[in-house]
Amino acid sequence: MYLVLSQTEKKITMKKIFLMIAIFCVGFTQAQNQILSIDDAILKGRTTLAPERLSQLMWKPDNKTMSYVGKQNGKEVLIYINTPNLNRDTILKVEDLYNSFYGVMPEDTKFERFPFFTWSDNNSIIYTYNNAVFTYDFTTKKTNIIAKASGNAENLDFEKTSKRLAYTVNDQLFVSDASSIFTLLEYKKKGKKDGIVQTDMIIANNNGVSVVNGKAVHRNEFGIVKGTFWSSKGNKLAYYSMNENMVTDYALMKFDSKPSKIENIKYPMSGAKSHEVKVNIYDFVKKRNIEVETGEPAEQYLTNIAWSPNEEYLYIAVVNRAQNEMKLNLFDGITGKYIKTLFTETHSKYVEPEKPVLFVKNNEKQFIWMSERNGFNNLYLYERGGKLLKQLTNFKQHISEVVGFDATGSNLYFNAFSTDGMNKYLYSVEMKNAKITQHNKMDGIHNSMVSEDGVFIIDNFSNFSTPRQIILNDNKGRIYGSLVNAVNPIVNYLPTEISLGKIKSPDGITDLNYRMIKPANFDDTKKYPVIVYVYGGPHAQMVTNSWLGQAELWMLAFAQQGYVIFTLDNRGSLNRGLDFENVTHRHLGKYEMEDQLAGISFLKQQKFVDSTKLGVYGWSFGGFMTTSLLTRTPDVFKVGVAGGAVIDWSMYEIMYTERYMDTPQENPEGYQENNLLNYAKNLKGKLLLIHGTNDNTVLWNHTLNYAKQCVDDGILIDYAVYPTHEHNVMGKDRVHLFKKINQYFNDFLK
Repeated sequence: MYLVLSQTEKKITMKKIFLMIAIFCVGFTQAQNQILSIDDAILKGRTTLAPERLSQLMWKPDNKTMSYVGKQNGKEVLIYINTPNLNRDTILKVEDLYNSFYGVMPEDTKFERFPFFTWSDNNSIIYTYNNAVFTYDFTTKKTNIIAKASGNAENLDFEKTSKRLAYTVNDQLFVSDASSIFTLLEYKKKGKKDGIVQTDMIIANNNGVSVVNGKAVHRNEFGIVKGTFWSSKGNKLAYYSMNENMVTDYALMKFDSKPSKIENIKYPMSGAKSHEVKVNIYDFVKKRNIEVETGEPAEQYLTNIAWSPNEEYLYIAVVNRAQNEMKLNLFDGITGKYIKTLFTETHSKYVEPEKPVLFVKNNEKQFIWMSERNGFNNLYLYERGGKLLKQLTNFKQHISEVVGFDATGSNLYFNAFSTDGMNKYLYSVEMKNAKITQHNKMDGIHNSMVSEDGVFIIDNFSNFSTPRQIILNDNKGRIYGSLVNAVNPIVNYLPTEISLGKIKSPDGITDLNYRMIKPANFDDTKKYPVIVYVYGGPHAQMVTNSWLGQAELWMLAFAQQGYVIFTLDNRGSLNRGLDFENVTHRHLGKYEMEDQLAGISFLKQQKFVDSTKLGVYGWSFGGFMTTSLLTRTPDVFKVGVAGGAVIDWSMYEIMYTERYMDTPQENPEGYQENNLLNYAKNLKGKLLLIHGTNDNTVLWNHTLNYAKQCVDDGILIDYAVYPTHEHNVMGKDRVHLFKKINQYFNDFLK
């Protein structure tokens, strides 16, 4: 492997060199010129053709030992890595874990891989298998069952202090614990319902109406990924209860039965009636259900739920439907009563809390709040009653996540991106004086795990030319050694040259990051067709200084066939600050298209680009961008493939759309301007639309309506559907999908 670094637009001061544009080109001199097939690119891209990693790598509670799942003689084993000498010991074979099941699980139970687990203490692990929770003791070498859910249970949430397991069945919420594994302890006796024998405590029942209990709400926006929230000792359980009766039904066709069936889902479309959500608390000590007094209006978003460490208070970030105001509200964890609003955040465009309060380690009187109130995600220290004590960070860059505290809670570790969004580093801040320390200097993407005492750091690192390095450091910067130093997993394949760089957006100020992949056997005297891969929407970033610049292997496979593959992160995308992202507010598609066309202007300046053979491909928001570019700038692109595309924002979900577009009633011009049905008649190139028939994110109606509009306008398009698939085509069918995309470009772009 060789690395070529070219630098342009340097400005030299007495002590510093500012690199304004850096282009990294990587080629593989040891390649054996194998062709990367679509099958291998898709099926092996995250396994044998991905850089080496350590599966389930984590710290043990002793803070001195790491564990991971490896292989010996082709079988999985659990391995210790001792610090600081990095000696490795095999402590458990997967067959021994399986054998410890005898007498606990049915005889036909069998597994050949380690389940996902966590350390309960230094001598035992906890894991879930077949909807039951087990513990394995390394001293007795025995497995014991500690909680069990129904066979058709979902959303399992185990609390290890109380050993209680919350789960849902048919929108009802249940809890199992050690005493109710094989006994009937129903809160509300319902006997049999829908053929299910209910053997555990029913915490919330839907009573036959469209009420969903214990599941994620608000279409998983605002960082919501689950619907149950245990208090610190497991004596209380907060949970969502969502009433969808007022939401319009949308019919999904189930083709995998004969005859086909209709399954209605609740889908709240922008500008229409939204669902109504409440938060309840079940108190296991007092054995009672309490509704939290979250108040009116009913159409509000209850987000980022967190308990105080003493289990007495519940914190909820309440966002109004307009999403321009957030109130961090405090509630009594015993009565559910509203106590007060700790503080309010507002913005003329939108606010979007995504992280709950985080209490300071060993200090129940203080918590951390993450906010973009000054334009970038920063950390703020509050007294538990809502008094701002200090702003811990004042970055002009995006803080992505908190990693953890040290032993005393004196230092907080967190990850943050560079100002251009290309690199991510680990930092710590001293709680007392807000002093910042950066713990890694090498440019690239650092994903770190800090031991509970804050002494040791596992640095999982990659950059453009480094597949992966996993290194053990300490918090003083000492390096103890490498756990993984991955080799290039695609070294034997036909090489393609990849470069990263920057261009200016049309405002003449903002730098936009791009990635370009040149064809195999590149000849700069020839002209090549281009495929632009685009996403372009909020909460996504396609280009970073990570392995291969974050390129997926299918892109390399396409490049081997003679295409230039180009990707640009336009304004509106992630990790560049609030102004970079929200510039698109009320006009989704407008500024994104401007930036993508700036990328096209850059491409046309490259003498090896055939400007008459430009193609574009994207999925979801990228499908919206693809269709926009094909029809709103019809003379630019020759071929496009749009998957799962949003066509009409008034048909997309409330929570996402109204944040970025307001309602159709408030912003009719913006919705009309970016309704792609209006531009179907402009299509000149070849367009392939793809959709999953059971897509419950971007409804199938989007592209069906577009196809109908094309028929009405006398415009010819191509169309492919994937029966039974939801928003993404996954599994073995994903190979079929990319072969279809590849064939379409080969037929009409080459």
